[in-house]
Amino acid sequence: MLRVATESTPDDHVATHEAGQSIERIAADLASSGVEVHPVVREGDAAQEIIHLSRFIGADLIVMRTRGRAGLERAVFGSVAEEVLKNADIPLVLVRHGGRCSTAVRKLLVRLDGSPGAAVALRTAVDTARATGASIKVVQVVEPIPIQAFAAPYDAANAPFYDPAWDDDALANARVYVDAVAARLRSLGLSVEVEVRMARGVAATIVDMAEQASADMIVMSTQALTGPARALLGSVADAVVRTAPCPVLLVHRAERPHAAPDSTTLNRGIAAST
Repeated sequence: MLRVATESTPDDHVATHEAGQSIERIAADLASSGVEVHPVVREGDAAQEIIHLSRFIGADLIVMRTRGRAGLERAVFGSVAEEVLKNADIPLVLVRHGGRCSTAVRKLLVRLDGSPGAAVALRTAVDTARATGASIKVVQVVEPIPIQAFAAPYDAANAPFYDPAWDDDALANARVYVDAVAARLRSLGLSVEVEVRMARGVAATIVDMAEQASADMIVMSTQALTGPARALLGSVADAVVRTAPCPVLLVHRAERPHAAPDSTTLNRGIAAST
């Protein structure tokens, strides 16, 4: 467990002392329940210290809370979670402030979209399921073609051809893809469910699927956009993290594919920011 204190002056270590007392109390509570805990207190930039410690101990996952700010507020005030996700070498588990905390990982919900990043997230979910014994629910959200895109700026007489069956074809193709993925996972001995929906709000639909499935964790990839780019362009992963009922495991899409810990490496350690 890591607590990072920011001192007001180089000679003022009151905040560090208070942080040390607080994290020691938390460590004692966890240790009494049989969990092996190593509390650490550092001074400096929170994101940098989290990344440094995770690399120093060879952590497999970083777990931290996010306050769930959105849009320009997030861009202006920054986010420790954003910086950690952008620079860390390992997956990041984010727990939304006020969200439900899982006491066990029994079901993983994995979002697929056919991209290479989603394949990396699936690999992480498979290794996590093997380590924890969790089942996997593979989901895909298909967005319908907006009719407005065909209607404007054309008039009705000159509008390009639009076939409503295109949406049906897209949904059918998604089901074939997801079913094929599920078949491969079942061949590995994993318990797998599938669901494909057509909806305009991808993030809201993923969150709804997770709630209905009582998922303990959502696994997905992200490009880890930061600052104004994220505020202006938006991000499905960002929206899911801000509204999900359970923790979200994010795999940075630009990083080298990183396998989640197996039953052996899980014993090595997890860096948790408190």
